[in-house]
Amino acid sequence: MSKDELKAYYRHLDNIVILRDNINTERAEGRAEGRAEGRAEGRAEGRAEGIAEGLEAGRQEERRQNAIRMKAKGFPAQDIADITGLSPEEIDRL
Repeated sequence: MSKDELKAYYRHLDNIVILRDNINTERAEGRAEGRAEGRAEGRAEGRAEGIAEGLEAGRQEERRQNAIRMKAKGFPAQDIADITGLSPEEIDRL
C-alpha cells in the first residue's frame, strides 16, 4: 500500500469508529429519553388513579356520615339505604 492509500485506510477506520460511537451515543440518549417519557406518563396515570380513588373514598365517607346523621334522627334503615345507596347491613353497622 502506498502512503496515501494507507492514510486513506486509517481515515476510513477512524470514520467507522466515530460513526459507531455516534450511533451508540444516540441509542443511549434515545433510551434515556424514552425512559423519562415513560416515567412521566406513569406518574400522570398514577396521579389520575389516585385522584379518582380519593374522590370515591370521599364520596363513600360522605354517604356514611349522612347515614349516621339520618340514623340519629330516627330515619328507617330502608329509607337511609334508598337515599345514600348504602346497604341495610352497612347502615346497621353504623
